[in-house]
Amino acid sequence: MNLKLILSTLLFIAAASPAPAQQYKQLTDVPTVYIETENGQNITSKEEYIMCTFTMVDGDNTLRLENTQIRGRGNSSWWNSDKKPYRVKFDKKQTLLGEDFAKAKSWTLLANHGDKTMIRNALTYQLGRFIGMKFCPAAKFIDLYLNGKYRGTYQISDQVQVHKKRVEVDEDNGWLLEVANEYSKEDPYITSTRYGIMYNIKNPDDELLTMDKRIAIGQWLEAFEKAVTSNDYKDPEKGYRAYIDETDFINWYVGAELTGNIDALFSIYMYKEADEQKMHFGPLWDLDLGYDNSSEKSLLRQMEAYLGLANRPFEKILQRLWQDPWFAKACTDRMNQLVEAGLEQHLLTAIDSLRGAIWQSQTENFKVWPINQQVYSFEKHKYHNDYDSYISDLKAFVSTHIPYLQQTFAQKLTATGITAAKTTERNSSTLYDLQGRKVQQPNKKGIYIQNRQIITRQ
Repeated sequence: MNLKLILSTLLFIAAASPAPAQQYKQLTDVPTVYIETENGQNITSKEEYIMCTFTMVDGDNTLRLENTQIRGRGNSSWWNSDKKPYRVKFDKKQTLLGEDFAKAKSWTLLANHGDKTMIRNALTYQLGRFIGMKFCPAAKFIDLYLNGKYRGTYQISDQVQVHKKRVEVDEDNGWLLEVANEYSKEDPYITSTRYGIMYNIKNPDDELLTMDKRIAIGQWLEAFEKAVTSNDYKDPEKGYRAYIDETDFINWYVGAELTGNIDALFSIYMYKEADEQKMHFGPLWDLDLGYDNSSEKSLLRQMEAYLGLANRPFEKILQRLWQDPWFAKACTDRMNQLVEAGLEQHLLTAIDSLRGAIWQSQTENFKVWPINQQVYSFEKHKYHNDYDSYISDLKAFVSTHIPYLQQTFAQKLTATGITAAKTTERNSSTLYDLQGRKVQQPNKKGIYIQNRQIITRQ
């Protein structure tokens, strides 16, 4: 922390006095957050934090945190939107999403402004859990007031960072990389030599990122890309599979395809321990333009359509992998497993649940932000005058995109000369868990799938 920020913090703490509790009221049935910056100053930077107080009213409980910092975050959502996303940092770790989730200092406030449903990011948390991804950023909807002005419906979410119950690798030496481009690159970053892919180095952080560690990251990326381009790339020990956690990679890729996210290849997170050979992938992230919410329709259906766009070079790796019968079969089999496990109904049920959770809040949000007007030039140019029409569009995409992907994956697999694993006919009375595995103790409490429906055993 620099001297300027230390002095600002001390002056802010000295000047701050607890406001009367009755000043803070809950607007709707989701928590209401009040953020007041030092001297009411505007938040104008994505790099420099300013001091603020953070007050959250949730029913009878009021949480007030005075020694808090806030700055902007995001790329196009920051520069091209009036309803801006933020990152907040508390002086002490806080549990904002419940005891099952991270207790941390850093949190994101997502505006979801380009997504008229405002639930695409939260829906992806449900998708990630269903797929079995190790870390899925959780979400809580709030109503936000900034310096006394109502700013609409926001989403408190996990920051993608190395942390317990987030990305769990060693904080000092573990790697967390983010695929970037010219607009999203951040120091420190490294550019691979073969494919020219930029990777933001999110961990180790600046103070712990020695030259030796940076060289090691570059060497791993070089070895991975060399394995992808080599004649032995299909070999499980000499090729690319020697460098990736196969389960994580397939889950990430299939999940990204399911979201139809135009920004999927700008939102790739990769992590591993420094002394571990294989890289893990995830979480799914940045879904404002996912689920058919982009005007770039020709790019929505499959990631291979990205080929030829110079700013998405990771696509070249994926296209190479699709030529490997193992990869084609693994993706096709995993997609079929998820469908058999009730994927479509799970997502449709989650959409209904999220709609109910946000209903009162979205009503207030669209009194301030027009529901039928464009936010980004690259969002889908289809607008409605009511919220439920956007929900219907989202559901329609889920129901049509899943069989589309099944068919597309099957065609790609057939082109390799390999056939997919046969799906078994399921007894309508048999219970399965959310990963599609047959339950051996059907009387145990929990959430299960029966006859492609989600059921709860109390």
